[in-house]
This record gives sequence, C-alpha cells and structure tokens, in this order.
Amino acid sequence: MMRIFKFIGAFIVALTIGASFTACSDDIDKSNRYTFTGETIADFILNREDRFSKMITILKQADMLGLLSTYGTYTFFLPGDEAIDTYLREQFEAWDSTKNDPNPSWTGITSPFLEDLSDSMAVVIAKTHIVPYGYEMAEMSEGVIDTRNYNDRYLSVSFVTVDENFRIMINNQAGIIEGDNLVENGVVHIVDEAVTPSTNSVPKLIADQPYFSLMSAALQETGFDKKLQNYILQLNGEDYKLGSEPANCFQCGKGMARYPHSYYIKYTGFIETDDVYASEGIYNLDDLKAYAEKYYGTEDRDNPQSEKNALYKFVAYHFLERELNYNLMIQHNLEHSSYKSEGTTGLLPDVDRSDYFETMLGTLIKVTKPLGSLDANEVQNLYLNYSHNPARQSNMRKNINICIYDITTFTSLDEKYANFSANGMNGIIHPIDKILIYNEDEMKGNVLNERMRFDIASLLPELTNNGVRYGRWSQTGGACSHGDYNVPNGYCKNIKINEPTTEWHYFCPHSWGANYLGDEIIVVGQYDFEYRLPPVPEGTYELRLGYTATSIRAITQFYVDGKVTGIPVDLRIFFNDERIGWIEDKKTDDDGVENDKTMRNHGYMKAPASYYCQHSGGTLARNYNGAGRIIITQKTFGGANHWMRMKKVDEPLDREFNHDYIELVPKSVVTSHIPEDRY
Repeated sequence: MMRIFKFIGAFIVALTIGASFTACSDDIDKSNRYTFTGETIADFILNREDRFSKMITILKQADMLGLLSTYGTYTFFLPGDEAIDTYLREQFEAWDSTKNDPNPSWTGITSPFLEDLSDSMAVVIAKTHIVPYGYEMAEMSEGVIDTRNYNDRYLSVSFVTVDENFRIMINNQAGIIEGDNLVENGVVHIVDEAVTPSTNSVPKLIADQPYFSLMSAALQETGFDKKLQNYILQLNGEDYKLGSEPANCFQCGKGMARYPHSYYIKYTGFIETDDVYASEGIYNLDDLKAYAEKYYGTEDRDNPQSEKNALYKFVAYHFLERELNYNLMIQHNLEHSSYKSEGTTGLLPDVDRSDYFETMLGTLIKVTKPLGSLDANEVQNLYLNYSHNPARQSNMRKNINICIYDITTFTSLDEKYANFSANGMNGIIHPIDKILIYNEDEMKGNVLNERMRFDIASLLPELTNNGVRYGRWSQTGGACSHGDYNVPNGYCKNIKINEPTTEWHYFCPHSWGANYLGDEIIVVGQYDFEYRLPPVPEGTYELRLGYTATSIRAITQFYVDGKVTGIPVDLRIFFNDERIGWIEDKKTDDDGVENDKTMRNHGYMKAPASYYCQHSGGTLARNYNGAGRIIITQKTFGGANHWMRMKKVDEPLDREFNHDYIELVPKSVVTSHIPEDRY
C-alpha cells in the first residue's frame, strides 16, 4: 500500500509497522531505526556524508538529488561508500573478464573507480535505487515491489534470517540493514550492497546460472535463445504518444488520463533445474530430446529449430511473452490505491484463484493459488496446471500440480542456489519442482476441463509488460482518480479496432465498482472492435461476457469469428429487469436454483459468488442486480485464431461499453449432471 508520509503521525506509523513485524516468527532488529524528524530523502543522505558520500556523488552526477528533495513520495535504497566501491569493482571485473568472449557480460562499468563513471551509468545507478512510491518494510511481500523503479524495472523481494533476525533482500543481493527511515517525502532503507540492475536477456540469465545448464543447452539447440532477445518494440506509422502527454479521460475530461509510457516486450520462463531433470533420469541433451519425444512425437526429429520438433515444442511451452512476477501472477494480498484484494471489497478467501496464459507454444498454461485446498501447505504456494483431481494418464502424474518456487524457498533448498537471480533485462524466470509438459488429453480432460475465467487484462500481455495492469500512478491538480489509461489503436496485438472513433480505456483496480479483480475496461465512441480469444483445446465451449449495467451503457451487437450471435444487447438494462429475470437468492425458496435456470433460458447468468462488489463492501457480486454475465454463444473453438467482436449499434456518442472478463466453459461442464459451482 502506498503511504503518503506527513509530519503529524509519522512516529505513530513507525511504531505501528514495527509492531506488525514482531508478530512474525523472526524479529526485525530495530536498534538502528531512524524516526522522522522533518528531513527529506536528500537531507537524510547529505546530513550523513561521512557514510554516503559516494552515493551523493552519483546522485549529483545524475542530476537526481533535486528529485529527492522535492514534494512527492519515494522509496530510496541507500548503499554506503564501501558498498559502492564493491559494486564498481565487481561490475568492472565481470565486464573485464568476459569482454573478449562472444557474449560478454556488459555491465556499463569499464573502470573500478568512481571518477571514471559515465554520466549515463550514474543515471542508471541512481534510478535503480529509487521507487516512486513509499514502501515500508511491512509492505514488501515475496515477489517484487509492485511499483517499478525509476529505471523502469521491478525490484525483487525475498527474505533471509541473519543472526536470528529477519532480513529483507532486494534482488536477492542487497539486504536492508537499517530500514524504515521515515522522512518527509518517503522512506529510506539503508542496504548492505548496491542494487544491481541486470543487463542480461532471459537466455543469458539462464545460461549464467549453472544449475539450469540443460535448459540453456535446449534453448541454444532449438534457436529459442534468439527468440527471447527482444526488449523494446519500435512502433511504426501512427504516433502512439507513449507517455508523452496527458490523454483524455471520458469521465474526468481532457488531459486527465494518460497513455502507456512504453512498449516493452518481456518474457517469463518456468525452468527446471538440472537436479529436477536428473530425478527423471535426464542427464544430457540427448536424454532431454528423448523425453520430449515421448510427449510431442518425432516429427522433424533432425531439425530442432522446426516448430514441429519435439524439443522445440518442449522449450516453447516453458515460455510466455509476458512478464509474470511471482506476487502478481495471481491477485492475492494486493493493495492498489483504494482497492484491496482481500476482505469484503475483494475476493473470497477460500476459493481457488486461477488465471490462464498463452505460452509461446500457442497453448494455454494455468497458474493457480489453491486457496480452496484442504492441504495447509498447498494454499501457501503457486502451481502450474493444478487440478484437484488425479491425472487422467499415468505418465502425467508427475507433470501436473507443478510448484513454482519463490526466491526465498528456492535459495533455501541448496547452498548452490543461494545467489539465484530471477530478473533479467527483458523478463523473469521461475524455478519449478517438476518437468513441465503440455499434453492435450490431460489438459482438455482434466486441468482445463472447467470454467475458465479470463480477466480482459489477461488477454493483453502488453498491459502487464508495461506496468499498466497493476500500475500505480497519480497526478495532482484534479486529474483522473480512476487510474485511466487510454490505450491507443495498434498497441495490443490481440485487439483489432475496426472504427477509428473507438477509444479503449483501461481502469486500474479501484473501490467504486463491482468488478472481478477490481479493474475494468470501458470503450467509447462509435466503437467497433475485436479480441482474439485464448487458444483453448479444441472442443465445444460456451462463451460468456461479464459486465456491469448502468444507464450510460450502449446497445451492442456481438459477433464471433465474423458471424452475428443473436440480437443486439441493451447493456443499460439491469439484471432484475423482467427480460433477464434476476432475483436475489435470499428472496427465493430454493436459494436461487430455479432462478438460475430462468436466467439461463433468457441468455444470462448472475455474477460469480467469488468476489465482492467494491462499492458496497460485503455484498457478493452474485447478490448485486447490476452485475452479471451474458451468454454470447456455444461453438467449437480450438487453436489461436478466434475473434470476438463488439459493435455499437445506437447513436449517442456518450454511451459506453463496459466489460470485465470472459468465460470459456467446456460443453461437458455446462451439460454435466453436476451443477456448475457459483464461484
């Protein structure tokens, strides 16, 4: 949660945060705690020049000391002089020892002496240590700090115990040794090492960690290492105005919103260690090829760079073209401005939370936090391709319910993993505890044989890669309070804009709606646009759309794969209108069972019972007559080239299209004798 620090009450905040930590199993050493006295971050550093003179030099050279003396709220990770000397020496040695190699480690540091530091690297170092919101230690959770630093990179967070004291590690290298120094414009955490921004691409990140040697060899053999080198995409044609000027918020007015500020391409890799492979009798690349052929066949066996080759398919399923940080894969314990994912304005605490993402194989992978599990250990973890049911095929028993390790857990498994690095320049890697395989029969018949709910933002990797989805931002002077991003035409590859007046807006999670995961999409203008649907296993599915009704919505015609699906839908109509038939469960004799059937006959469903309305805490979305689902169609899907189109058919330009999520539900689930759950 972002804190705006004030003179009054800052000491109380410090005491409160300290108390919250003493409830943990390990205690924070508070002997060096600094209590707010009215300094800015810049004052704090300058008044301790005997300890931090070298960071002062870097900040002055980067022309960023002034930023830390101004109004605002920042987090600054502050290394001492010895830590800066160590950083410069180690970064120089890393470059100098590899500068003649085919793939040298470019660190930007070509001398171990501060006086030789280039202006550009001074800027990089300074920006790496500054986060544009205030985070106390109690607000840091395993994964990443959920606001990017001024170098536009996430900083990872993990935990260790040092001399029986709990210590927070930044990027698994810089430990906070004197934290929560509260100042007028934020918080300073003194760290024992400089925070190093990785310049490695994802393939190099894997190659540089010897316990991933088999995956590194497979990347090179298949040529996939070259596919994972992209970082910034240059957009041609239209000027996309990325971050260059305020955008229009149709609710708050001209200049009140913003455009995305960047267009990064990022990747996520789920990677087995060599030890995981060895546990299945895989010790070299030939063994791995043979293992892959058991699941993916022998087509194009002699051409490992063919998309039909088994090893190529094996590797492709391990990577996503989006950056998924550990604590942002699944919404859990998220506090975003006024929105909280837990409690009576967020998600139910004991229901599984899953999301589904397209891999570079062109198939889905499922990520789950199984909060509905009866296993106390399982509910703490994240899993790939999780199912409460046993595997359908005996040879897949070890290839579902794959645990994703967080940094703290992974580095504690074996001393050789102690210096594990998860974050690269263009993505992140996550170690996993079993071998990851895509098996169509297992996925279709078990793992994905369920209602799949996709938040609209999950369909659009660009929003994740560029800090829009869960991004924090605010402006002063009466700017949009909704967290409105105006996403321009052509920015997202899974959106087609057919009508130039279409304006597509993403609203960050907030507390005044009735939305799954708190965020929502609003489209205005004489809109006509399409989404590419997720690549589900081939089969017949029911396609649904979740939305909220208000008087300012529009009448919309839906299409799937170019074909009209039913008559135009008036999205202004509340769900308790007799044309839809919603009745609150408690006002029925059977807890809404027959009413559910009536609504389905009209082509609608109540909203899920898995989340609360944000604007009326404690009210489940299912019990709100302004939220629900429309059944768009039932048809055969399969593969990656299916599109859902929405076209406005009424005239008033001030009417809008709201949509929150889609659901793809296998026909076997819809028609089962076991009723679909309400969650």
